[in-house]
Amino acid sequence: MLVSNPQTGEILAEWNHELAFGRVFPPGSTAKVVACAVALEEGLIAADHRVFCRGVPELLGKPFRCSHPPALEPYTVISALANSCNYFFVALSDRLRADSLTHGYAQFGFGDVMEAGNADVSVGTVSVSDSPAAKARAVLGESPAVVTPAQLLSVYSTVATRGAAYRLRRPSASKGPPAIQRRIKLQAATWKTLVQGLEECVRSGTGQAAAVEGVRVAGKTGTATVNRGGASHAWFVGFAPVDSPEVALVVFLVRGTGARDAAPLAGRILGHYFALKSRRR
Repeated sequence: MLVSNPQTGEILAEWNHELAFGRVFPPGSTAKVVACAVALEEGLIAADHRVFCRGVPELLGKPFRCSHPPALEPYTVISALANSCNYFFVALSDRLRADSLTHGYAQFGFGDVMEAGNADVSVGTVSVSDSPAAKARAVLGESPAVVTPAQLLSVYSTVATRGAAYRLRRPSASKGPPAIQRRIKLQAATWKTLVQGLEECVRSGTGQAAAVEGVRVAGKTGTATVNRGGASHAWFVGFAPVDSPEVALVVFLVRGTGARDAAPLAGRILGHYFALKSRRR
């Protein structure tokens, strides 16, 4: 677990440093923002692009069946992000080139060195092959897509600030101006669509357990396959408030699901943060 200020990169809370910075895991559906950004920027889809969910993506089969309730109408990018529709994103993967997807992951910071002095520049690097199944799995955040929790926090901090990711640093190392980890230039409409999808995820989709009363929270759940026995990793990553983000967090659990296990913990952390802030006024 990591909590930071997305406007400066200052770490506000941390648990299990070695896992957060040094180990990689499939990001599950938290990675879907990358495919959305690539597709929107390349003009492959528009924000109102619609796909009717048929439940089981034919390319990947029943293990990747959608877990959301049956849809009464087609999904758009925003509602597909909010409800984490695998069918929508597997269909989207067919439009994406492998090299564009690989570039998108690198652009958003998968593979970034998150600590000064860390020489392992390959941690979390994603390389997607031309195989349709490999593209589909990468879009859903399954292997070959891998990331450290710290990298994923940085990815969503970039969305929070609409383009700037600051290098994570501890308060004791906070002398001097914040250092930029990376900048991403996307169209304003692309950022708007991504943020709307993430806010809707918390308002009405898979991330509702991360909601905080009176605060606009944006985020995404993720559930990544561990083995064929059905075990999974659980993720929630997001930021708040939506219009002026001051806190971002990533929650990773080695067993569980994003909606059932990671999102409620994220909601408690965010609720505690904003309750403390309110008492200090």
